[in-house]
Amino acid sequence: MTPEWSFGVGILSTTSYPTRPAVVACSSTATSGLNLTVASSLNNVMQALDKAYQSTKTTPAASIHAGGSGALAQQIIDGAATDVFAAADRAAMDKVVAANLIDASAVKVIAHTALVVAVRPGANVPDLAALATTGVSVVMADKTVPAGKYGLTLLDNLAKSYGADYVANVTANVVSYEANVAAVLQKVSAGEADAGIVYASDVVALGDKIQVLTIPTESAVIAEYVAAPLRNAAANAPDFVDFITSDSAKPIWQTYGFTA
Repeated sequence: MTPEWSFGVGILSTTSYPTRPAVVACSSTATSGLNLTVASSLNNVMQALDKAYQSTKTTPAASIHAGGSGALAQQIIDGAATDVFAAADRAAMDKVVAANLIDASAVKVIAHTALVVAVRPGANVPDLAALATTGVSVVMADKTVPAGKYGLTLLDNLAKSYGADYVANVTANVVSYEANVAAVLQKVSAGEADAGIVYASDVVALGDKIQVLTIPTESAVIAEYVAAPLRNAAANAPDFVDFITSDSAKPIWQTYGFTA
């Protein structure tokens, strides 16, 4: 069944990372608040999921660190302490698996969302073709992060409908490439760009403060999110991942514009 996409905003957390101790002792118990390292587009929904988890397990609130998936993966490899890593694509997760910090068999698909184009009210961007019009300002996530990779795939898909020059014309209008998708949406909503490629889940909370151009089915790009506990994680980290992939978590994902 084709998912129906609704529209939430991920807000970048600026919480600094603690450093993983040189010698790891798994002293955390099931009552310890978890350290969650998540893609910026998961920030809001992960807060809601953690609140629900707290209510069922009587655990303290988690510490949530959000940012671009690739940068987060590198920070974990460099020693940033975390219990659960949730990434916006498998490439970022694979880096941490390759560093032997996550067991590949523990990685689970947790959610999906579609790409859309966010447009500031009043911008002369009535449709997807207009992204290629001279003078339109576009912002995208950098190609080193999942949203940027997905965005380039989307432009390639749309070029099949709008012509061979479409990708070059749209990218010529790009005024900045951002470190994560939350920064893309922030620039559009602040009026610093006419349009930006974001996740459908990013625009849920904005309502009529932002206009949304949906993507035709034949050109759609669906982002897949994955999560896993770290090998040296707190004892309840696998249980948390099980919870966010459970049937009881699905309504929370849906509220924030994801399908689970």
